[in-house]
Amino acid sequence: MTIWGDEVVIGFNPKELSRLFGLNGEVAVADLSTMIEKYETVLAAACRATRQLPPDHMDWECPERKRTLGRFTFHIFDRPERALNAYNVGMYSSEDRGRNFKDVLGSVGFEEIARYGEEVLSRVKSALGGPSPLDLDKVLDTYMGTKTANELMDLALGHSVHHLKQLYEYMAQSGIKPVDPL
Repeated sequence: MTIWGDEVVIGFNPKELSRLFGLNGEVAVADLSTMIEKYETVLAAACRATRQLPPDHMDWECPERKRTLGRFTFHIFDRPERALNAYNVGMYSSEDRGRNFKDVLGSVGFEEIARYGEEVLSRVKSALGGPSPLDLDKVLDTYMGTKTANELMDLALGHSVHHLKQLYEYMAQSGIKPVDPL
């Protein structure tokens, strides 16, 4: 969230931030193959890291937020899944961003969360590179204002990158060295 005077910009919204601060410039749009490659890199790394976590860390609370590590790792993968869902239903609500893994997957461990991540990656690759790829110019309603499908998929990717970096830090705090980190 950015607050400037009386104006509030929710989420990372380059168009609104440019307007708010009087900046000029185009927002870069990734082509489908580049976006697929980035998703493969990030979500595969998140799956590797998630699989390294010991079962007794499932309920460990992340220091800055009252969220368990199980919920946190699920969230890394769920944002892209919710972006794909938003494309189909035309809406990305604030409830979409905070789903609980137990509501979606039941009582599971890190292995099942990593498998969920692999399923999400497969759906992303199919949606972006399949025979009928997403129309990235499609406009969607979101809790952050209107966004194109491209913007929402890019935000979901950036969100996963941000949380993967945090996961690496949490692992370091626990003495776990990530295998093949980014």
